[in-house]
Amino acid sequence: MITEAPDIETQRLTLRQITPDDFDELAACWADPEMVKFIGSGMPQSAEMTWGRLLRYIGHWHAFGYGYWAIFEKATGRYIGSFGFQDAHRDLTPALEYPEAGWSLIPAVHGKGYAKEALAAILKWADSAFDGPVCCIIDDDNHRSIHLAESSGFRFQHLVSYHGKQVRMFVRRPAR
Repeated sequence: MITEAPDIETQRLTLRQITPDDFDELAACWADPEMVKFIGSGMPQSAEMTWGRLLRYIGHWHAFGYGYWAIFEKATGRYIGSFGFQDAHRDLTPALEYPEAGWSLIPAVHGKGYAKEALAAILKWADSAFDGPVCCIIDDDNHRSIHLAESSGFRFQHLVSYHGKQVRMFVRRPAR
């Protein structure tokens, strides 16, 4: 089983294992109201909550052989977000049946095509790593993420109830 994220490079991005050294950048991302407005409660996260997130991202690789990558611009070396897969045991109905894809980028790089580039890279990895589909859940108002998911092969399945709110569930079958 893989216990660390494999390094992945795209034309403009480097994807690598998240480490404790990434904490300050990750904490800044999750404290940004613009970045979190469509994720979970929509509220910025404390440093303590982000530390738990960082450990969860690292731990997924050790427990399941998949998880999240830290994303960096090649040109600047700047941390710009995290993309990957998780099994969060979310309390939602109906339950998720497949590894859940997720992504977040700092608002300063929105509109540059980085999300599509990074998602394509991790989905290519997923097509060889997983035996079946992956899924994602997206807030109805997050039009950018819905467009990204649909343009990357995810298809709407149904609405799910999560923390008292209806969100969309999408599934993507492997490209083989």
